[in-house]
Amino acid sequence: MAKQHDKQFQIYLRNPKEGFIMKKNVFKKLMCAVLATACVATAVVPAMADDVVTAEAATKKVTSAYKYHIDGYDKKGYPIDGFSKTSFYKDLNSLPSVKTGKTTINVPAVTSSVKSVSKEKGEPCYESYVKFKAPKTGKYVVTLDNLQGTDDKSLKSLSCSLCEIAKTGKKYTLSGFEPDCNTVGKYDTLCENNYLARLRTILDNYKAEHPEYADVIEETYEYQKDLVNKYPVDKIKFTTQLKKGQTYVFVIDNRGMDKAVPPYFTTHGSDEQSCLWGGNYLKAYSFDMNIEYRK
Repeated sequence: MAKQHDKQFQIYLRNPKEGFIMKKNVFKKLMCAVLATACVATAVVPAMADDVVTAEAATKKVTSAYKYHIDGYDKKGYPIDGFSKTSFYKDLNSLPSVKTGKTTINVPAVTSSVKSVSKEKGEPCYESYVKFKAPKTGKYVVTLDNLQGTDDKSLKSLSCSLCEIAKTGKKYTLSGFEPDCNTVGKYDTLCENNYLARLRTILDNYKAEHPEYADVIEETYEYQKDLVNKYPVDKIKFTTQLKKGQTYVFVIDNRGMDKAVPPYFTTHGSDEQSCLWGGNYLKAYSFDMNIEYRK
């Protein structure tokens, strides 16, 4: 989707359409733009005990849920105003819960029964969710790692946002609070485990099918290798301030995927080409989420 949700703390720093192919200065500009984006001016409201049913996870494995009355985009790709209280809380109450500590999040594959939360033509967006009810007021450290995909022909990179519940008029939706989410060190990107080795295999298989693209394929791999060697891509780690009793939602966006395609000129230079393209990752995948409370 061409326009990113301005209310989300986007802890994923890849181009959803073009993959993980940005140069260092482009990364810096993108980071600055993301951190400078102001939250939508809506009235943030706590999730009342009567409205939210929090069923704590019995195990440390949770499957995220696709829902359609929590977040969404209109035909132009802009965030919608929200949903009725009844429909919003019906979906919110049915979301699986995570607790403090380490939890493996299993994200189901996008099947024919899964719908896009975007009405923009040609720009599908598949989002699944888990919720977290803060047991105490204070600082929390969130770490996301161990990303594992299940597709032999593409690679997943994680796009995840932490949001709170907001009310505008009679409409309810999610609102990000990015000024209160601070990246720890340089840990702002999470690619699939063994990213470079898996990328090498995918590109080698594609080169065997298309030897005429060999030069650009090798340039693409070297470019990716340089980026991975400069920036850590094995975890996302950030801190945030949460309030006791309030329910927060992790939005897991399936955009963030690398697959081999015929060479094309990138937007980062008139003579620069790549053989990687992005979009929605449609297969199942999993990652670990660790939430720690800090006084």
